[in-house]
Amino acid sequence: MTLGSFKSSILTSASIAYYSFLEALRNRLFLGIILLAIPLSSAAWLLDTYNLGFQVRLVTDAGLTLISLIGLLVVLFFSLDQIIPDIERRTIYFVITRAPSRHVYMAGRFGGIALTLLFLNTLLGTLLFVILRMQAGAWFFEVPVAMFIMFLKQLLLVSIVMMLAACSTKIVTLSLSVLIYVVGHGLDIFRMLAERKGSALLASLADFFIFVLPDFSLYETRGSALALLAVYTMAAVFFYLSLGGAALDRRDL
Repeated sequence: MTLGSFKSSILTSASIAYYSFLEALRNRLFLGIILLAIPLSSAAWLLDTYNLGFQVRLVTDAGLTLISLIGLLVVLFFSLDQIIPDIERRTIYFVITRAPSRHVYMAGRFGGIALTLLFLNTLLGTLLFVILRMQAGAWFFEVPVAMFIMFLKQLLLVSIVMMLAACSTKIVTLSLSVLIYVVGHGLDIFRMLAERKGSALLASLADFFIFVLPDFSLYETRGSALALLAVYTMAAVFFYLSLGGAALDRRDL
């Protein structure tokens, strides 16, 4: 690949990401997201009867959980709308005829949902950060760290959803994505159970799943080894998007 073609691929991917981001902002789901943020903003004032330490911990955990759930919904439904509707409406032809390759199209669509999640997490994370500052009179920098880890986790799930969407239907993609997400949180437990059983077959299956499936349990530890976690996420995202691009290449559109 020459420098000119690489630059063209980057610009095309960035353009697709930008218009995908604008398309997501116009979606009515964002109105629902803003409405869901209202309980988050009111929770700090509804808990004034409790002592300060319990209140701050409760508001922080409830806020991060709410943001995580909202982000999960955005990942599942917005990621599905990045590829499958284009294929069903045949509008993908107008995009891939101008893109150097279908991998560039995949990268652009991924960039669009990544920008959407960045906007969402920044908005809700800042809201939670300000609420805690106003309520407790201190800066809780664990919130930005937790939001960054949550964002990495969401990016990994987006790449998986888009990989599946490139080669299957909406229902299959949604079902497999949820299954992978759930299994990815319990890989360590599965391996521990396999070792307790003493079965070589179960141990081999556990090693295979750990190698192939993403380990979402890594994102449960807040603030530890952020650089390594970011590298793992980017490598996994590249792997799944490459598989999705290859599947899209082989798909008869």
